[in-house]
Amino acid sequence: MINHLVKIISVDGYYSEEQAKSLTAAIFNLTYIESDLGKQIENFNLVPPDANKQFSEILNTTIEVDEESGVFRLPANFIHFEEFDDLNEWVFAVALQKSTFNVFEHLSGVQNAVQGYKNINYRNLFEWDHRINYLLEPGDGILFRPWLFHSFDQGLVQIFRLKEKDDN
Repeated sequence: MINHLVKIISVDGYYSEEQAKSLTAAIFNLTYIESDLGKQIENFNLVPPDANKQFSEILNTTIEVDEESGVFRLPANFIHFEEFDDLNEWVFAVALQKSTFNVFEHLSGVQNAVQGYKNINYRNLFEWDHRINYLLEPGDGILFRPWLFHSFDQGLVQIFRLKEKDDN
């Protein structure tokens, strides 16, 4: 198990730039529907057959990729967190177009959704402290804990849901 203090890991070149552009060209003009976190292609996902092995090697622990992973999202540009059930979960977002991943903390002192998320205005940027950002080129990815308050500025991303498995 990875220490819960590890919140973000960047991954360069998960896809080559050419692969990212090819995926974008293949799916960009499909029909996207509104979801809670942006626009997604309904009932459409792509998970490589060796995804469990890939992510287990990246994180150096046993990983199980959620079968509903691999969704393509045009993210809504607002601060949010992803759903989660326990502290052993990760989200992997790979940029298919240039994007910026931003991490925020609420000015009330709440740093993430584990500490609290009710009564927070996610749309009022004056209530947030912008902590860090990562510029993602096409093909680059970011592993992050789903409870982090975050946003993506732009661009198509592919989202994977991961869970660390107990090796015992």
